[in-house]
Amino acid sequence: MFTDKRLTEAYEKARVEYIDETSNYVFLSDCHRGDGSLSDEFARNKNIFLHAMEYYYKNEFIYVENGDGDELWEHHEFKHIKNAHPEVFAVLKRFYDEKRLILIYGNHNIYLKSQWYVEQNYFRNYDEYTEFFYDFLPGIRPIEALVLKHRKTKQEIFVVHGMQGDLPNDQLWYPTMLSLKYFWRFLHAFGVKSPTSPVKNMNKRHKIEKKLNCNIKCIKNFKNLYRQRITQ
Repeated sequence: MFTDKRLTEAYEKARVEYIDETSNYVFLSDCHRGDGSLSDEFARNKNIFLHAMEYYYKNEFIYVENGDGDELWEHHEFKHIKNAHPEVFAVLKRFYDEKRLILIYGNHNIYLKSQWYVEQNYFRNYDEYTEFFYDFLPGIRPIEALVLKHRKTKQEIFVVHGMQGDLPNDQLWYPTMLSLKYFWRFLHAFGVKSPTSPVKNMNKRHKIEKKLNCNIKCIKNFKNLYRQRITQ
């Protein structure tokens, strides 16, 4: 619902990064890092993730986490996720300290839209072993959308998580979150998927992809109108 409007708003407010032939970016999404319990699908893939991230770090890539990196619908208290995967967040911190980390929020970590939540949970970390606070990702500002713009050709790549305009995962995300947190979360532990997710729902995925493809034309029209207004 309102896909055109939501994506156009995201495009207008997007962070712009200028790129060229030497730019190296890697995009990952839907990691859904959890608390290490049976419902934490990331836990079984952690070693693959760490191996890949080590490669991208050594080869000086910029890491773009395109939404749902942390499963905040199931685990609103981020400290449980951090404590379950300390080595993962240590890698993310290395990227951030070298200004090579961009966080885009999705529906499952939409709490990152609130800068207050980010400051309370991501700026500093509490080490339960040493019982001290230390800087984690101080000053980070997660975004909804990213535009990669080529310096010479001016061509653009528009990057969003993709929940924009999908009624249960966008406008009605809060009741959907409650249903996942207090119902589907427990079935999730035994492999049952939520019907709100497009991952294994081909019809739902096709509808979302169709909406996104149609919106490309809307954004192009918006850009043309904007250019005309500037030149007038």
